[in-house]
Order: sequence, then structure tokens, then C-alpha cells
Amino acid sequence: MKQLLQHHVVKNFVALVFVQIANYIVPLLAWPLLAKGLGLEQFGGLMVLFSICTLAYILTDFGFNLSATHQVAQYRDDKEYIKHYIGNIFALKLILAFLASIIAVPYLLLNTSTSNLSATPVSVFWIVAIIFAQSLHSTWFFQGIEKMKYITFANISAKVGYVVMLFVLFQFYQNINLALFCFFISQLMITIIYLRFIYKQQYRIGLPDLKGMWQEMKYSFSFFFSRVAVSVYSTVNVLILGHFQSVSVVGLYSSAEKLYGAGTSVAGILSQALLPHLTRTGNLRLLVKIILFSIIPVISGCYIIGYFADDIMILIFGEDFRQAGVFFQLFLALLCISFFSMLIGYPGFAAVKKIHFANYTVMLGAVVHLCGLVGLYLNNAITAKNVLLMVIITESFILSVRCGGLIYFSQKKE
Repeated sequence: MKQLLQHHVVKNFVALVFVQIANYIVPLLAWPLLAKGLGLEQFGGLMVLFSICTLAYILTDFGFNLSATHQVAQYRDDKEYIKHYIGNIFALKLILAFLASIIAVPYLLLNTSTSNLSATPVSVFWIVAIIFAQSLHSTWFFQGIEKMKYITFANISAKVGYVVMLFVLFQFYQNINLALFCFFISQLMITIIYLRFIYKQQYRIGLPDLKGMWQEMKYSFSFFFSRVAVSVYSTVNVLILGHFQSVSVVGLYSSAEKLYGAGTSVAGILSQALLPHLTRTGNLRLLVKIILFSIIPVISGCYIIGYFADDIMILIFGEDFRQAGVFFQLFLALLCISFFSMLIGYPGFAAVKKIHFANYTVMLGAVVHLCGLVGLYLNNAITAKNVLLMVIITESFILSVRCGGLIYFSQKKE
């Protein structure tokens, strides 16, 4: 146990824990302010806008957060290669940000007139600004060189700044556009801090070249497609509910989902911390130890928290969100599945040199989820609870396939 705690992967995990405190725990101070200040309907509308930002981020990331981490981890000592690699990735991200904006703007303007979503031209401007600010985030670089402390500093600084801005400005003016403005500033802060630390680590950003950019696009495509597949049974659900249900339902669903995100973030950072190490060492025993060590705390913790689900929703978001308690309980059940699926995913298959298999599992999961959603639509049964139950089925399927695949490839490797 002592040797495990002193392992540098565990140290990187601890650093990334503080990132997720910034990403989820710190904003828990902001969500109640937004929910109570905007009201249930406007809060639901804001969550729809944030889901669009998330989908745009998936496009601008294009799987680089996984593929580029993998590449940087392999070539981190070759600074000349990394210089041109960073330039190629940044150029691609800016092009993709432009493409994402072209898609987002007409979608927002058209849906304003056909739904309860209130997206003004000012809102659209801030959405585009957020898309470009997020596109230059370079978490992948610091994960690859295993310097997670810089990710920690950037995220904590930006997220604390976001909460402080909301707390101060919402005292005078409570509006969706103000919330978007504060979020944009926080994302811009992260970009600036990352750029500064890239140079502090004695790396440089080289000029992009078309051949290198094309090669990176091809290499990252399966990672990108897997992220799109994940969005089918995660972020897209909010847009679907926003179309078939009221924004109030979206507000209830999204409030519970935010708390679920705090749990999956722990698995996410553990997966991120393990990925470069298992890529280099293939040490599956470390992964197995971490999974076994986590089983009892995760399952028992979710069960205990679920018992107080209604009270927790009221405490954090207010009385209007009491009905979100049932969604929170289902999300906790989902967490018990997705937590271990994320741990087994990219780190496990990177260890057996089959990292693309993790992509294939989420693609299969997306097919399962889409089939389920079509079935719900044909039966006129698209509700928040049914959509969430479909997510649980999808994640269970993915976990089963990943467990079977990892056992098969690990035995074949031996």
C-alpha cells in the first residue's frame, strides 16, 4: 500500500484531483447562485447553451485530449518534434473552432423562435467567444509530459475566478448573458495560463504544416469519433430533452447531472493520470489494484448519498429542484458503472497496445443508445427518466465489452 501511494501516477492523480475540485466542487458554489438567481426555466435554458459549448468543445478537441496525450508521452524528450506537433494541433483546433461556430450560430438563432430557449444575439456572441477560448486549451500537452500541477493551477485559478465573478456580478444583474460572459473569461484565463507554462517548460510552438496537420487529423479521427459517440449518450441527451420536453425538465435533469459529473470526474482524472504511465509501461497490475481498491468506497458511497438525494438537491439548488432527487439517484447508480468503465477504458487498452479498442466500445455503445432513443421516440416515451435509464443500459453494455476485451487482449499478450 505504501509503495502504491508513493507511485508517481498516484501523485499525478492527487494533482488532478485538485483540478476536478476546481471543475466540479468549486462550481457547486456557482450552480445554486445560478439556479436561484435565474429560476428553473432560465437555468434549464442556460444548461442547453452550455451543452452546445460542450459539443463544440468535442469538435475542437477532435480527440486530441487522448491521441495527443499518447503522442506527447512517447516523444516528450524530442522538443523539436513537439514544437511542430503543438503548432499543428493548435492550427487544427482554430480551424475546427471556426467550423463549430458556423454550425452553432444558425442552430441557436433558428431554435430561439421554435422553442423555449431564449438565445439573444448577445448570447450567440458569447457562445462563439467561448468556443474559440476553449479550442486552445492544452491539457493534452501537460498530461503527456506528466506535469499535472500546471493543469491544477490553471483550472483552479480560472474556476475560482469564475465563481467570484458570478458572486459579485449576480448581486447587481441576474441574466444568462452575464453567466456566459463570466464563463468566457474563465476559459480565456485557462488558455493564457497554459500557453505561459508551455514556454516555461522550455517548449515552443512551431509553425504548422499541412502534411503534419493531415496526419494528425487521420490519427485522431477514431478518438474524435469515440468522443462523438460518448456525446450521443451524454451531452446530446440535454438537447433531446430540450426539444421534446420543457426547459424546466432540462433544468431538473441537468442539476442532477452536474452532481453526477463530480463523481465521474474522479474516474476521469484517474484515467488521465494512468494513461501516459500505462502507455509506457504496460503495467496492468497497477490498474487492477486501483480498481479493487475503489470498488467498496464507490458503491457504498453512492448508496449512502442516494438515500439523501432529495435533501441534497434542495440544499444545493433550492426547493424548486426537489423533483430532481429521483434523477440524482439514477445518476448515482450510473456512476457505479461508468466509474469502472472509464478506468478500464483508455489506460487498460493502452497497456495492451490496443488503445483504439476503447474507441470501438463507445461507438458500439452509441449505436445501442441511438437504437434505444429511436424506440422511445416511436413509443412516444421520451422522458427524462426513460432517457436516463437508456444511458444506464448503454454504459452497462460498454463496461461488459471492455471487461471482456481487456481479458482477451491481456491473455493474448502473455
